[in-house]
Amino acid sequence: MSGPTADNDIFLDAFDGAPIRELAPREVLVAAGAPAEQVFNIVDGMLMLSRTGSDGRRQVLSFLGRDNFVGFTTTDRYSFTVQAVTPARVACCLRTAFDQRLERHPDAERAFRQMTFRVLEDMLDMIYSLGQRTALERLAVFLLYLRHARRLAGGIADDAAGLDDIALPMTREDIADFLGLQKETVSRSFGQLEERGLVRRLDSHRVQIAALESLRDLAGVVDFAAPRRLARR
Repeated sequence: MSGPTADNDIFLDAFDGAPIRELAPREVLVAAGAPAEQVFNIVDGMLMLSRTGSDGRRQVLSFLGRDNFVGFTTTDRYSFTVQAVTPARVACCLRTAFDQRLERHPDAERAFRQMTFRVLEDMLDMIYSLGQRTALERLAVFLLYLRHARRLAGGIADDAAGLDDIALPMTREDIADFLGLQKETVSRSFGQLEERGLVRRLDSHRVQIAALESLRDLAGVVDFAAPRRLARR
């Protein structure tokens, strides 16, 4: 499980003074099947959460950034893999210590439950936003998803300068496995968005949204519950 944190996520004080682990790009933090002994809070960088089926096909489930919490599970082993996309740092906490923190402090337990609800809302938002969409529409959703994640992490306004410059540190294959597309389709769709004047490619790992409202019209979404989330800040 993973999700964005908020200022009232007091359960995160369990990470006060916690050891920090530094990760290189593509380094695995959590391996599917490993004992679920720790939970983590991302200090900086981007991580990717995925699952791989018995047939070897991978589904990327989420891209995680600063102040995202990851690693909690109801089972004794992780059912997912988490690895770094960029250089990253994460705070590490023993799962037993985290469980004890929630048991001792009802306010922390309530805050954790609220975070869990936000994770479920995120999942429903994404399922709705990607379902029954063309490849081009899915890529538009993805760019808005990254824009919104950056907005939440910074607690910034929708019209903040530079918010439409989108970093793409992940590979085209990572994006394809997130959107349920072929890598070649992702590359072709980026070209089509550029031809329509909706984005400008700044370099191989950055694009600029050139027509936000048009991109939202194409995606069929405005953002991912942004007004409700930002109201908590």
